[in-house]
Amino acid sequence: MPPPDALDADSITTQLGPAYEALDGAERARHPGLTELIATATDIAGESRPLGGDAHAVTVVAPDIPGALSLIAGSLTAQGFDIETADLFTVRRAAPVRRPPPRPGRPGMPRRPLQPRGSSRPSRLLLDRFVVRGAGDRDPWEAIRPGLAEAFALLAGGDAEAAHTSIIEGIGRTLPRGQAPARPMYPIAVDVDASSDPAATVLTIAGVDERGFLFEFTNALALLEVSVQRAEVRTEGRESRDTFWVTTRDGSKLEDPMRLEELRVVAVLMRQFTQLLPLAPDPTQALRQFSALARSMLAFRERRDSLAALADERVLETLAAALGVSRYLWEDFLRFQHENLFPVLTDLPALDAARPPPELREALRAASPDGGPPDAATLNAFKDRELFRIDLRHISGRTGFADFSRELSDLAEVVVGEAAALTERALEEGHGAPRLTSGAPCRWAIVALGKFGGREIGFASDLELLTVYEGEGTSDGAESIPNAAWFEQFVRGVRDAIRAPREGIFELDLRLRPHGDGGSLANSIEQCRSYYSEGGAALQFERMALVRLRPVAGDADLGRTIEALRDSFVYSGAPFDVGELQHLRERQATELVTRGERNAKHSRGGLVDIEYYVQVLQIIAGATEPSVRTPSTVDAIAALAATGHLGYDDAAKLPEAYAFLRRLIGALRVVRGNAHDLTIPPIGSREFEYLSRRLYYETPEALAAAIDVRMEYAASLWSQLPVE
Repeated sequence: MPPPDALDADSITTQLGPAYEALDGAERARHPGLTELIATATDIAGESRPLGGDAHAVTVVAPDIPGALSLIAGSLTAQGFDIETADLFTVRRAAPVRRPPPRPGRPGMPRRPLQPRGSSRPSRLLLDRFVVRGAGDRDPWEAIRPGLAEAFALLAGGDAEAAHTSIIEGIGRTLPRGQAPARPMYPIAVDVDASSDPAATVLTIAGVDERGFLFEFTNALALLEVSVQRAEVRTEGRESRDTFWVTTRDGSKLEDPMRLEELRVVAVLMRQFTQLLPLAPDPTQALRQFSALARSMLAFRERRDSLAALADERVLETLAAALGVSRYLWEDFLRFQHENLFPVLTDLPALDAARPPPELREALRAASPDGGPPDAATLNAFKDRELFRIDLRHISGRTGFADFSRELSDLAEVVVGEAAALTERALEEGHGAPRLTSGAPCRWAIVALGKFGGREIGFASDLELLTVYEGEGTSDGAESIPNAAWFEQFVRGVRDAIRAPREGIFELDLRLRPHGDGGSLANSIEQCRSYYSEGGAALQFERMALVRLRPVAGDADLGRTIEALRDSFVYSGAPFDVGELQHLRERQATELVTRGERNAKHSRGGLVDIEYYVQVLQIIAGATEPSVRTPSTVDAIAALAATGHLGYDDAAKLPEAYAFLRRLIGALRVVRGNAHDLTIPPIGSREFEYLSRRLYYETPEALAAAIDVRMEYAASLWSQLPVE
């Protein structure tokens, strides 16, 4: 005997009306049997029927719980089916019937999981009928059933995000790839009608059909606590017209003007974003992170005001680029610093233009609560926002790699200078200002080394610094301390004031100071003069490191004195042992690279081969050619070519190979959010495919060939150096 709440064909037709009655009669006759298979919140039922050609009619019946409709639509897309039409209904059972307590299973047989005693069968069911194409020899229902059942189990268990993500992975694999970044946005028409239907608001969306839209939009409605009572999806060629009859979660009609505008904006936002998905280097990641962003926004009413700003076409293009490139950008900004995202993302004039250091300092002052010098919290919040802005400028194609590096370096210089000023004020309050034994103020300077010195830092770069003060003495405060102790605290204070959002990103590296980790954090100019001299303790690699020295904070005259000291040591004309450097290079390639892997920086032909080669040429040529004494590798290559120290072929190949490897390393770092993991993924892997898209290569094979050519060239440079 069927349960008292069983549905028959007549009761379903009476509930759903003419739109349902227009469906095939034989299909409708089987629907009551499908509804009887839904006894718990995790149950699903369905069938598919061939219609001729590669078209199939697919019917899915499931409990009407928030997010369920999105999973059903998404499961079809995830399996590669194109939804040509859809008729989506909600059907109600009679008053719920209490289930009896579970019976014990037969001996030796597992029990079938049942709902707790006293629970009821779902009273509201989704009855969704689709016409899909692209099935080939597959049965669409059998194709979607396993994944859909898994997603429903997660949804019924309370993990809606995991259920959603399980479908996204499949959708991402079906998205078209390789479309040109200049693809135009197609127009979208959205009509919100709150008057023509007495029980529901009618939402009509017309435009070009986009894969994944129905999945994302119905999920957004669930997050907005909007129920879809009925829907019609009609697609003809590339054009689609989707109509939704929606109510509040409790069945009330939606009439609040603010809620209606919210619906319109969400419809535009979802449709536009799905248009842009194919442009993302990793569409799956972009869709996954956009879904998480939408969940974060729609779950909190105070955040929904940002929706309208996001619907701007250029804002969405930038968002799609960011979400499809980097997981760490999502983690560091979109999730944990939601309040920083929208001011940066929606301020298009700020995204379109570089900010020189004076403008950065002015903006930092403006960010301070009282307009004065910033405290550490203000400085780091500003740094993180500017990092995000500069990253977005590059990811969205507004800047090339060289300009991107300069902008990051300018920001780093401002941040280091402000951190130094902040620390100096704090120390002076307790210990007074440092003074020389003569009583004169003790000047200090911070110089940058490495890529910071060359104004060539990139994604996830650290900041290599050296702090130098003028000489011995004591501070003039009530709690006077020796200058050496004062500057030791000063360096610690600067280091502590700059918070690295992730290991290696704007993290201070002080290891290139005299005596390395075994030495003082700060050194007097005389200590530096002794250490960096022909008879001093500096090793050959430290001589190379000083090539990229550049003052970035403190007293400008002392900075010039340090540069002169550098020139007298580095460019003295003293012999350079290339054989020793080759031995060091071989150790790096062996000890810093996992066997069987290829590292873009340390493997044979990696970036350091080019950097070392250029630095050696600078040291040799710089003894007589002041023009090559520049901390910038790019400028040094140009100067070496201009002075005849590079041949015609190398003058062309060297800067191109250097720029390529820098871009490759930048792409690896931004995708992984890790300053140290520069292993090139295996060719043929999914990660390598996305890397090729990130670097705008048509195929992974083209990128693989480009890597081989550049790294073989970089490795060959050692044969051109004189070995004594």
